[in-house]
Amino acid sequence: MSNFARAAYVGTVLTFALSGAALSRDANSGRLSDAPSGSSQVSGHPHAGLTIVPISVENGEVIINVTINGQGPFPMVFDSGAEEAVTPETASALGLEVEGGGTVGGSGEGVVPVAVTNIKSVRVGDTQLSDLRLPVLPLPRFYTDRGTRPPVAGLVGYDLLAQFAIRLDYESGTLTLTPARAFHYGEAGTRVPLFFADKLPVLRASADGIEGWFEIDTGSSEAIVLQRRFVDQYGFESRHPGGPRMKVGGVDEVFETIAARLDRFTIANAEIERPVVEFPSGGKNGLPVVDVDGSIGYQILRQFVITFDYSHQSLWFQRSAAFGIKTVQWKTGFQAVKVDGPGFRVVTVLPNTPAAASGISVGDVITEVDGRPAVSVGQAEFSGLMRGPDGTLIHLGMVRDGTPRLVTLTLKELLP
Repeated sequence: MSNFARAAYVGTVLTFALSGAALSRDANSGRLSDAPSGSSQVSGHPHAGLTIVPISVENGEVIINVTINGQGPFPMVFDSGAEEAVTPETASALGLEVEGGGTVGGSGEGVVPVAVTNIKSVRVGDTQLSDLRLPVLPLPRFYTDRGTRPPVAGLVGYDLLAQFAIRLDYESGTLTLTPARAFHYGEAGTRVPLFFADKLPVLRASADGIEGWFEIDTGSSEAIVLQRRFVDQYGFESRHPGGPRMKVGGVDEVFETIAARLDRFTIANAEIERPVVEFPSGGKNGLPVVDVDGSIGYQILRQFVITFDYSHQSLWFQRSAAFGIKTVQWKTGFQAVKVDGPGFRVVTVLPNTPAAASGISVGDVITEVDGRPAVSVGQAEFSGLMRGPDGTLIHLGMVRDGTPRLVTLTLKELLP
């Protein structure tokens, strides 16, 4: 991981309970069930046919363009770990009336304020959801920043998934939506029974041969995140000691995690060798979902073409061209966060890493990235550059106490 939080973003993991104008999250609502709990107050009126939507994958997060109330397009994250939401900035740009207030929990143990608004329509390709009552959620800058491109405007998740079978193909860059009532899976994939923790998709998988319940989180750029409770119960930290410690963030707070490599991870009868895993260093559980042992993000999911079929309580996995690609974590030894002004501020530097060897220090400001003004580089793009192939040279322009200097880093995987 190279940036402050987006590269180690521990999923979005947002669920809401709408009650009038207020929103809240019940910490015990994540109990497992074989169907989503409760019915959404979002009413959808989908188009009758199949829709293929182009996606861009930005450091593991799936971005789709949508129109809202006929305006846009707005870039939004397709996030199976969340319900639909818009940012306050998007609500303001659309002239939406915002009412009420409440809180919502995310990946840490804190909460963030949230209100609600009414939206006439959200259109994804040829598909439209109508008459929505959505949260207005302030997302952190590390999540929304895209440099000079329009920022992330919000999230698309549960309500779209509840009404459509959705095929996610990272390699071809497409999201295919089929109305649930018309869907029949006809490909050569492996079916995995689908369960729900509230409205989050959960399945059985195994880490180092130990079975557990894992959330499928298309909003996470990581490989695997384990709950601290699961780590302690089965001794994962003692079996995989000495991993680097880094700062990570959800929508609610920032905390410290440890990165390591499992021996193996098994999902849909497929074995992933030595995948990267993260878990809180202590004092945090990691995911605010009761009875879920971990989450599975982009670096595992991209190795499959995945079809979400909520109506038949199924997830289908078909190996993609990316199957077997090594999962990666940290290749520089520093973390930096986008700040107002010239670019990124360094917030972490680990000893005995390329960053430390180059003399990078906490507080340094990165003003150029490979000859480009850092202000034009989004947080996700920055992180993606720092996760490039081993041996890649990264040229950074930096300022310390008003003095500029140039630094060249050679990327090298820090987790053997």
